[in-house]
Amino acid sequence: MEKFGMSFVGGPNKKELVDTIETQRKQLVQYQTRFKDVVRAYKSLLKEKEALEASLKVLTVSQEVDLSQRGDDGSASSSHMPSDFPDDHCSMHSEDSLDTAASADTATSFTSGSTKGDQAEEEQGSSPGEMGATGPGGPSVSQRFEEASGSESGISSSSSGGSEVQQQPTPPPTSSMEADRRVLQLKTQLTTLTSSLATVTQEKSRMEANFQADKRKIKQEMDELQGRLEEARRQHEAEIHALHEQLVESKARVITQQHEREQEQGNHSLMLRELQKLLQEERGQRQDAELQLEDAREVLLEVTQAADRKHDYEARLKEVTQQREEMRRSLQAAESERNKPDPRASQAEERLQEQSQLEEGRVASLELRVSELSELLGACEKARQRDQQNAHRLRERILQLDMENKTLAIAASTRGSPLDLSMDEANLDVHVLKERLEKVKRLLLLATQRNHPEQTMEIEKLAEMEGQLGLGQGTGSGGESSDGEKASALYYQQELRQLKEEFERYKVRAQVVLKNKNAKDCSLAKELEEARDQLADLKEKYINLRIHGDEAEAKHRRELDECQQGIGMLQQGHKQELDRAEAQYRESLLRLEGELHRQRDRTMGLLQEKDQELEKLKSIGYSLAGYRAHHSDEGDTVPDFRATADCGSNNANNMDDPVQEESDIITQALRLVGPNARWTSGMR
Repeated sequence: MEKFGMSFVGGPNKKELVDTIETQRKQLVQYQTRFKDVVRAYKSLLKEKEALEASLKVLTVSQEVDLSQRGDDGSASSSHMPSDFPDDHCSMHSEDSLDTAASADTATSFTSGSTKGDQAEEEQGSSPGEMGATGPGGPSVSQRFEEASGSESGISSSSSGGSEVQQQPTPPPTSSMEADRRVLQLKTQLTTLTSSLATVTQEKSRMEANFQADKRKIKQEMDELQGRLEEARRQHEAEIHALHEQLVESKARVITQQHEREQEQGNHSLMLRELQKLLQEERGQRQDAELQLEDAREVLLEVTQAADRKHDYEARLKEVTQQREEMRRSLQAAESERNKPDPRASQAEERLQEQSQLEEGRVASLELRVSELSELLGACEKARQRDQQNAHRLRERILQLDMENKTLAIAASTRGSPLDLSMDEANLDVHVLKERLEKVKRLLLLATQRNHPEQTMEIEKLAEMEGQLGLGQGTGSGGESSDGEKASALYYQQELRQLKEEFERYKVRAQVVLKNKNAKDCSLAKELEEARDQLADLKEKYINLRIHGDEAEAKHRRELDECQQGIGMLQQGHKQELDRAEAQYRESLLRLEGELHRQRDRTMGLLQEKDQELEKLKSIGYSLAGYRAHHSDEGDTVPDFRATADCGSNNANNMDDPVQEESDIITQALRLVGPNARWTSGMR
């Protein structure tokens, strides 16, 4: 449960579980292969163990039997031959020693052969197939076993012979049987030992063969792995080299792209600046255009011209409607004539071409009218500019008059009324009067400079004369000061009266000017209102006429497009019909040509067969004629000929069926060839 909890809460994901399953599966496969190898080795060891146990049993049994037999033989020999053979024990010991020596020799030869075989296998690892086939030390071991068996048999035979020789004087009856039993026992022991040694050597050879096969396999796998490692290393180096080159190229590309981006950013900034400038210019142009649209003169002229040409447009619209009706009629006629032969279609195409030319002429005339309207618009633009200049001049004049009114108002405010002047004449002071005169002079100079610049010279001359008079009066004597002052007072009084009169005249004139200005402003305002109303009306009329003109132009274009589409459809229909007719004609022509070729081939084949049959018949006729002529000269051979004829008739009766079939086939071919041959001769 804890495992399930861990797996359900924050455990490994599906990919990790699959990886673990795969690794466990691979480990299971490895364990299975190892377990199979262990089982195989265990079985081989069991076989070796059984063989060794069998050999040990045989050896132990043989030794026990030998010991028992030797004891029996010793007692018998001591009982039978006490004086003749005093060295029997020595002979027995020598026999046993020979047996043990033989067994030791076989064991040492086996071990030395096995060790030598192992050393030869280790030294001669280049020829594992031969050693695996014959086993390590196989032939030497078998030879040594044979030598050992031969030597043992020789020793036994010699011992048995010696005993027989020695016992010839008094041979016991059981010695020969015991010797034979001994030989058989030794042979059985030898066979068991050889079989056990063969099994051991077989298992050893099999183990050696498996070892050599595994060694070769591992060496081959090692070579393959080294080759793969070398190839992988080369591929890795090539990939590293390619990646390094790609890295260098990518770095260069990135640098170039950075430079290009910088250049593009600079270009974009320049383009944005230029676009901002263009935008400002277009805004100014748009404002100018709006001001131009608001001008009254242009609209008045356009409206008057539009009113004059209204009748022309109406007449043209009527003509266009008539032409449209004519086009519809012509299209209907063309549709009706479409199913007629080609001349009518060509006439319809010519009519459509003429109509298209007429439409093109009308479009050209409309373009001329549009150019005329553009010229009129240019003239209106010029008149509007002149009106703008006049309005600018009037505005400047109004500003000038405003300034004059302001100056007059200031002068009127600074100066008192004439009643005040008349009242203060009794209490006048020279300095006060001088200051007032200087102020009046400055006002006069300003007014004359603004309104009447040509009178400024006169006023300056008067100021100079007054200055000279003042200087002359200052240079007079002190005794005459009172007379001078009186004279100057009288002069200034006169001048003051003149100035008052001039001021009154100027005041009256300013009032007249103000009245005139107000009247002009009222008249200009009325004119502007009227002009604006007329401008709005003219704008509406212009927009209506423009809309009507656009609609008429769109209608004409649609009609022209419909006519062109109709012409294209007619042309496509005629082309399709023509292509269809040509295709049918070609198909029929090809079919007829194929039938003609087939008929010709058939007739030629039949004629060739007929000629071959005729040639065969001719050759047969010639041979029969020669045969008859040859036999007509020889009268003796007539019976033989008849006999042969009888035999031929018998053979003909036997072969009647195929000849009859062939004759039927020839007659049918001739019947078929008759009309075909006539037809071919007629064709030729």
